[in-house]
Amino acid sequence: MSTRTFDPQALRRIRLERGLSQIKLSKAVGLYSTAIGLMENGRNGPSVTTLVAIADALGARMDDFMTRADREEVSA
Repeated sequence: MSTRTFDPQALRRIRLERGLSQIKLSKAVGLYSTAIGLMENGRNGPSVTTLVAIADALGARMDDFMTRADREEVSA
């Protein structure tokens, strides 16, 4: 079974690839810049609504911000 989770490093990487500061991204999505910093540091994860707004602002897909953690189910 695989679980998809938010990848803070992907947010930072994509933001930097697009040449945006945390401040510019935060203004584009209507957040405080500290909120972007907390997401990039893995301290807070975005809501689905916020992730959609971030993806739109960066011209990315929501999937680009997700990581897959494959786990093998153990049966007893």
